[in-house]
Amino acid sequence: MTRPRTRERLLRWVVVPALAAVLAGLAVLQYRWSGQLSEATRTQMQSSLQRSLMGFRQDFSRELGAVAMEIRSVVDGSSAIQPAELKEQFHHWQQTSAHPNLVSHIYLWQDAGSQQPLCFDPSSDQFERVPWPAQFDQMQKRLAEISSAYRPPPGGQERPMMRRGNRRRPEFGHLRNFGGGPRRDRAAALHGRLAEALIPWAIDQSVPALAYPVRRHGPPNGPRVPAEITWLIIQLNPGVLAKEIFPELAQKYFRGSSGMEYHVAVRGTESGQSVIYSSDSGFGEDNSLPVDATLNLFGPPFGHGGPPDAGIEFFAAPMRSMQGDHAPQTDERHLAALERLPRFEPFHYVESHGVWQITVKHKSGSVEAAVSALRRRNLMASFGVLGVLAVTMGLILMASQRARRLARVQMDFVAGISHELRTPLAVISSAAENIAHGVVEDKQQLVRYGNSIVKQTRQLTQLVEQVLLFASTQQSQRLYEQGPVNIAEVVDAAFEGTSATVAAAGFTVERQVEAGLPPVNADFTALVRSLQNLITNAVKYGGDNRWLRVTAAAVRDKGRTEEIEVVVEDHGLGISKEEIKHVFEPFYRSPAVNESGIHGTGLGLPLARTIVEAMGGRLTARSELGKGSSFTIHLPVAEDRKLKERRSAADKPAGAEPDFSS
Repeated sequence: MTRPRTRERLLRWVVVPALAAVLAGLAVLQYRWSGQLSEATRTQMQSSLQRSLMGFRQDFSRELGAVAMEIRSVVDGSSAIQPAELKEQFHHWQQTSAHPNLVSHIYLWQDAGSQQPLCFDPSSDQFERVPWPAQFDQMQKRLAEISSAYRPPPGGQERPMMRRGNRRRPEFGHLRNFGGGPRRDRAAALHGRLAEALIPWAIDQSVPALAYPVRRHGPPNGPRVPAEITWLIIQLNPGVLAKEIFPELAQKYFRGSSGMEYHVAVRGTESGQSVIYSSDSGFGEDNSLPVDATLNLFGPPFGHGGPPDAGIEFFAAPMRSMQGDHAPQTDERHLAALERLPRFEPFHYVESHGVWQITVKHKSGSVEAAVSALRRRNLMASFGVLGVLAVTMGLILMASQRARRLARVQMDFVAGISHELRTPLAVISSAAENIAHGVVEDKQQLVRYGNSIVKQTRQLTQLVEQVLLFASTQQSQRLYEQGPVNIAEVVDAAFEGTSATVAAAGFTVERQVEAGLPPVNADFTALVRSLQNLITNAVKYGGDNRWLRVTAAAVRDKGRTEEIEVVVEDHGLGISKEEIKHVFEPFYRSPAVNESGIHGTGLGLPLARTIVEAMGGRLTARSELGKGSSFTIHLPVAEDRKLKERRSAADKPAGAEPDFSS
C-alpha cells in the first residue's frame, strides 16, 4: 500500500505541476511568437501597400502617357502642326486604346494677342476656333506666363542666354565640339529632339487637362529666327477617369482573394475639392479622418508638390541640363528611350493649391487594426490548441486516477468474491470428505450434512448467478417482459426468498404494504430479485439492531396516484455523505465496511439499480452514518403509463404510421 500511495503523491505534487509549467511556458512562447509575427506582418503589409500605391501611380501615368505620346508624335518633328494629321492620329489612338473616350477635347493654342484656341471636338470630328472655357482660366494665365518667358525681346533675336543663379551658360554652347559640316547638323538635330523629349507635360488637375509646348526653330544653318511656342492641350474626360480607369487600377492593386481589402479614393488635398473617385460610398469626403497611406498622383510622391510658382521653371530645367561644354553626348537609342517615358508635372496655383492624391484605408479600420485582429485570431487559435492540450492532459490524469481506483476496486472485488466462494466450498468440501471417509454413520447426521451441502450449494449458485447477471447487464441492454405486477405479491415473494437469510441473522422484519395499490408496470422476477438484493444488503449491514422494514405506498398528486414507492430500511451502520454517491458504482465497498470484516462483492446495489432503471423506474438512497439507511424503488403505475401511451398516440397526426420501435 505504501508504494501506490507514494506514486499518487508523486503524480500529484511533481508530474501535475511540471505539466502545468510546460503549458505556461508554451503559452508565453506562443504570445511572443504572435507578437513577432504581427510585427513582420505589419511591415509586410505596409511595404505591399506602398508598392501598390506606386504601381497605381505608374500605371495611371502610363495610361495618360499613351495618349500623350500618340498625339505628340504628330506635332514633333514637323515644321507646322497639321490639324488633319492630328485628327487622323487621334482616330488611330481611339481604335487601339482600352479607353477611347478618355480624351474630351484637343486644343491648339499659340499665345498671340487674344487669339482663340483651335479646338478639336471628337463628337463633331472638326477643328474650329472657340473661346476659352471657364475652367481653363487659371491654366490659360499660366501658359501665357510661360510663353512670355520664352518670347524673344524686342529686336527679333531669341534670348541666347539662360540664367540660373549667378551662372550664365550659352545655349547649345557645346556644339562647338562638333566643328562644322554634317556632324554638327546631326548633333544639332539630336539636341533639338532631345530637348523636346526632356520637356515634361504639364497637367492641370482642376480641369483636368494635359499641356505640351511645341517650339519651332528655323534650320540650324539658316538665319536665327524667334522660336514660337504652340501649346498642345489635351482635355481629359473626368467620367472615364472616375468610372473606368480608377476602378480598374483599384481592383488591380487593392483587391485580395475575398474582394477589396482597402477603401480607395482619389481626391484633392483641399477640403473644398470634391472626391474624384471612391471605391466605397462616403470614403474620402472628410480629409481629417485618419488613413493608412496617401500618395500624389503627379509631381513629388509625398507632400503638396512644390512652390506655387514652379510652373515656369520646370520647362526651362531640361533645357539647361543640355548646356555646357562638357555635356554628355547622346545617341538615337537614348533619345528613343526618353521619348517613350513622358513625364507629367502639375501646375500649382496660389488660389488653388490642391493636387490629386490616392488615399487608402484598410477595411478593418487601419492596417494596425487588421494586424491586431490577425494577432487576436492567432492567439485564439494558439491558446485554443493549448487549451485542448490542457484538457487532454487533465482527462488523461483523471482517466489514470479512475483506472487506478477501478483497479483497486476490482482487486477488492476479487478478494471479496474469493472469500464468498471459499466459505461455501470449504463447507461442501468438509462435509463431502466426512461422508466419504465414513465419519458420518448416523442417518440423522447424514441428513444434516446433506442439508448443509444443499444450503451452501444454493448460496454458491446465487453468487455465480449474480455475477453472471451483472455481466449480462453490462454487455447489452437486457429486455424484460414487463406487464402489470401486484406490488404486494412482489414483497411477499422477496421475503420468501430471503427468509432463511433473515432468520439465520436473527432480524426483526416489519412489512407495511398499503392496501389497494394499483399494479406497476414491471417484470415480476427481475423486480423480486432487485428487492431481495436490497433486503440481503440490509441484513448484511444492519448492525447490532437487527431490524429492517419493507414499506410499499402510493405517491399521489392532486388525488391521482403517480407512482409506487417500495422502501427497505434498516438501523445499521449507515453511509457517510462522501460515500453514498459511490454506493451504486460496481465493485465499490467503503473502507469502513472492508475493515469491519463484512464480506461482499459490491454488485448487489448496482445490479438492483440497473434492473429497476431498465423497467422505467429509479432507485434512490438516503443514509446517515451510525443511524441506518433506506433504499427506495420508484415505479410508475401501469394504468398511468398506458394512458400516456394512448395520449401520445392520439396526439399523432392523422395518417401517420405507428411507431413500433419501443
